[in-house]
Amino acid sequence: MNRRSGLPLRGFRPPPPRQRRVKNPNPEGREGSDFETIFVRKGKGTTLSVLFLLVLILIAAWGIMRAVQWGREQLDPSGEQGAAINLTLPPGVSTSGISKILEQYDVIPDARAYEWYVRLKGAPLFQAGDYTFHTNSTVWEALEVLQAGPRYVEQKIRIRVTIPEGLTVRQIIREIDEVEGMPFTGAEFEDELRMQHIVSNYAPSPSAMPSGALEPYEGLLFPDTYYLGPESTPEELLTQMLTRFDEVLTRLGYGAAPQIVGMSAYETVVLASLIEREARVGSERAKISRVIHNRLAADWALGIDASIVYVTGNTQLTLTDLQTESPYNTRLTKGLPPTPIAAAGRASLEAAMAPLPGQWMFYVLADEAGRHSFSVSSQEFERDKARCQEQGLCG
Repeated sequence: MNRRSGLPLRGFRPPPPRQRRVKNPNPEGREGSDFETIFVRKGKGTTLSVLFLLVLILIAAWGIMRAVQWGREQLDPSGEQGAAINLTLPPGVSTSGISKILEQYDVIPDARAYEWYVRLKGAPLFQAGDYTFHTNSTVWEALEVLQAGPRYVEQKIRIRVTIPEGLTVRQIIREIDEVEGMPFTGAEFEDELRMQHIVSNYAPSPSAMPSGALEPYEGLLFPDTYYLGPESTPEELLTQMLTRFDEVLTRLGYGAAPQIVGMSAYETVVLASLIEREARVGSERAKISRVIHNRLAADWALGIDASIVYVTGNTQLTLTDLQTESPYNTRLTKGLPPTPIAAAGRASLEAAMAPLPGQWMFYVLADEAGRHSFSVSSQEFERDKARCQEQGLCG
């Protein structure tokens, strides 16, 4: 107050009254304790933390769903069952051994899923012997086949036909004649081929083969081991071989060959047959594949003598052989031969679809073990070729 007028001073505000602390009558059973009420204001940090936690939960849920879906697909693959396939399970084979055999031949998608399922559900007792499975089967369908028992319980005869990689159709026919107990001859098998009523999904029909083709079934009879019974027919063997060929190509993604390697599935099979005949060391297949792909891209002649051997039948090529007028003479004709020159195995078929990255344009034998020297320039190639001739490996 103004001492003279008794009026309040301008601008002066009296201090707020002192707040008295209120004692909590009984916090946790202790009388006389002071307490204060504190209000926390939610900020952006709290919201972001909650959102981050929700995202983590969603990601974890998505991962669990994907894992469950993957597991289901390994136990129950999409689509219908595939073609029948005969397999022999040897005596004493374990669950792991069976699962690997079934996966190898595309009966089931994944051996590990089979083993997990068997551990949880159990597996039937089975007899060693020949079984007929179907590709693209569920795990429980495969187990039902095992539970039913082998096909030939009463029979003692098992006819095993093994076709090695790299054989021509003519050589396969001769191989059939060498199998003991075969219910038909190589000539009868050839007659079945000439009927041309069984075809591959990845090759032109026999009546629509490229110009200059010598054998429409060349390269389509997949090299593998097949099992026949005493009453089996040439048609049964041919069906098994073509079916197996198509199954392997499907597994390797040959339907997408135009997008992956820029050529048709059949052309890629032709390329694979060249790899099969040229590669002597398995680890070099993808590298030889790259050389062939690079030469095709550069519009060079492939210069692969194996294709000349195919058309002439002479393993020791003469100058006359090298001058043979034929679409199979890749020294004189650019591009791929019109058909495969042999039955390529799975490794060569895979290499044709997945060439090793590189700029190599040449290769030549480097040693007696069959390894090659690969080069980019003609100068490097001539150097490697001279070394090859010095060792007596090249003509």
